[in-house]
Amino acid sequence: MDKSSIAAVVVDLDDTLWPIAPVIERAEKALAAWIRDREPEVAQRWDVNTLRLLRASLVAANPALKNDVLGLRRGTIAAAFAEAGATPARAAEAFEFFRAERQKVEFYPDALPALERLAARYRLGVISNGFADVHAIGIGARFDSVIAAHEVGAAKPDPRIFAACVERMRLPPAAMVYVGDDPANDVVAPRACGLHAAWINRHRRPWPEAHAADDPAGREFRDLAAFADWMLA
Repeated sequence: MDKSSIAAVVVDLDDTLWPIAPVIERAEKALAAWIRDREPEVAQRWDVNTLRLLRASLVAANPALKNDVLGLRRGTIAAAFAEAGATPARAAEAFEFFRAERQKVEFYPDALPALERLAARYRLGVISNGFADVHAIGIGARFDSVIAAHEVGAAKPDPRIFAACVERMRLPPAAMVYVGDDPANDVVAPRACGLHAAWINRHRRPWPEAHAADDPAGREFRDLAAFADWMLA
């Protein structure tokens, strides 16, 4: 990659800027407590584990929901409330509560300083399969473009989500580098769309054999700070 040709750095969010598992766990527990307090009949029928099973059953019935995590969460809550006899309005209120809790992230220590450093030289963008709201989180002003799967109707590794970012940022793919933690979604997929890619491998995982031909040799970094060091050197 010729760094002199790069005009934009586009980042993944979940497990790149913050760990997602604790965020979802806290949000689900907070929602369960909210339901117990306000809709005890729903709570008697559903808990965190059974809601996960319901969510899986909805995906089985409609595989397209796998690429729309926002719609899947909303649909799961709506189905659970409807089965317990609660009103759609109450289900919508519960979803908005969960959505707000989902924005309570804890950044990796290196993430925000690295973004600030990168922003001094490059335009920044986001492509995410999740429904984190960068404006609610407080980092939206840093990004020229934010592309979410539920808005585009396609999720990584689908080429359409990368094409949406290229179109919105008005740059050729070769002038952009995509940065994320997932080998298939964040390295192989953007490369196939003509973008450069960098792999943030915080947990020192081996590169998957299934993608041996796309090994990111020389483009693997322990965290976002190391990537920023390399880009700005």
